[in-house]
Amino acid sequence: MNTNITDEYILRISQATPVQLVIINHELLINFLTGALESFEKGEQENFYKGINKTKDALTQLIEGLDFENPIAHDLYNLYQYAGERLNKALFADDTEAAKEVLEMFGELLEGWQAIEDTPDDRLEPSTELNQTPQVFAGLTYGRDGGLEEYIPEDEGRGFKA
Repeated sequence: MNTNITDEYILRISQATPVQLVIINHELLINFLTGALESFEKGEQENFYKGINKTKDALTQLIEGLDFENPIAHDLYNLYQYAGERLNKALFADDTEAAKEVLEMFGELLEGWQAIEDTPDDRLEPSTELNQTPQVFAGLTYGRDGGLEEYIPEDEGRGFKA
């Protein structure tokens, strides 16, 4: 990837929502795999292998980002595992058909994620009611007798206790 494209991705990542991060990761995976296949067609085996490995790295990021509290994550995990197996076949057997299958699969997944991003749905936005945290005021104050008193609120839901 050239510097301009890298800078563009850095900017997008820095301003992305969680869904947009997934989309960016899918785009990167597709770009790496497309580049690998182009290298194979040119007879550049070393670049083919590097591209497949970068694709596998992007796939690993997707797997690590799964939230298994959500039931669909299990289905995505199985799909990603299958894609990993196909990428291994592409890598170790120079099987471009396996790589093309993964490319097609992630093209369809990308379209699905883009449709989710474009869906005006309140469930995709953070709920202000669920994400409100209490205001915390801590510090020193003067007590009734004129001495200093420390005030630290006891809120069980915030921070760590030693």
